[in-house]
This record gives sequence, structure tokens and C-alpha cells, in this order.
Amino acid sequence: MTQPAAIIPSSQWSVEGFKTFWAAPVLSLVPAIRQVMAGDIIGHWPRPIGDITDPDLYLGIIADILTICPDWKLEVPEYAQSGNLHFVRWTATGTDADGRFKFEGCDRIKLDGNGLVLENFVFCDHPFFSRIDPRRGAALCKSLPPAE
Repeated sequence: MTQPAAIIPSSQWSVEGFKTFWAAPVLSLVPAIRQVMAGDIIGHWPRPIGDITDPDLYLGIIADILTICPDWKLEVPEYAQSGNLHFVRWTATGTDADGRFKFEGCDRIKLDGNGLVLENFVFCDHPFFSRIDPRRGAALCKSLPPAE
């Protein structure tokens, strides 16, 4: 199955790429996200995940989210930018072991001079994140084909 080119990240992060990927995320495309991440990315995730400075674990979180909740989707009703800071308010929907859910959050994304994600704060207090295991997701990512 061919994926639309807009879903595959370009060489820089953009809100349009964020919206497109999260509107219908595909697990096999998670490794391609590395193309828009700085090598020294810092992710500040909801507890108990916490701060992640390893790019493999950062992608592992995303992979684990999509594994636990294959129908996970984000809608982006609001977005703002101030210099290299981007603020994305989102609404998550999906189904997990506890049934259907819907909750809101916000990402504050800081880009480096090359347009790569240097830092990401994920603001959300929903208990869904307590089920996420970055190491389990990172192991899964290593089994996926490399990003093209």
C-alpha cells in the first residue's frame, strides 16, 4: 500500500506534517519521524514516562502508543508559532483495553536552526500515558524496516 507523500516527513518539522501524520498514524512510518528530529532531542512526556533524551526511546513512545491503541488519532484544532517555538493543541481519540477515549493535550515544540525538533513538551494528564513503555516501543521500532 502506497502512503501519500505528505505523511512521510520532509527534512524539516512542520505543523502540516504533524497534522497529516497524526490524523491517521501508521506504525511502519514511525522510523521516518527521525528525519525531522535532532540527534540530541529532548522529549518531556507525561508521567510516568518523564524526560527522554534517547532518540530511539523517543520513537519508542510513539510506537508503543500506536501498538496499544491502533486507532489512535489526533485532531489539531489550534496551532500557534513564536519564532522557533510551536504550540499544537490536540484532541486524542482511540480505543484501548479500557474502551473508547477522548482527551486533550498540547505540545510545545522547539526547533533548531535546521528546522529539526530539538525539544518537545507534551502537556497532558490523562492516565493513558501510564501504560506506555518506551523500551518496548523502541524494540518494536528496531524490527521495522528503515525509513526511506
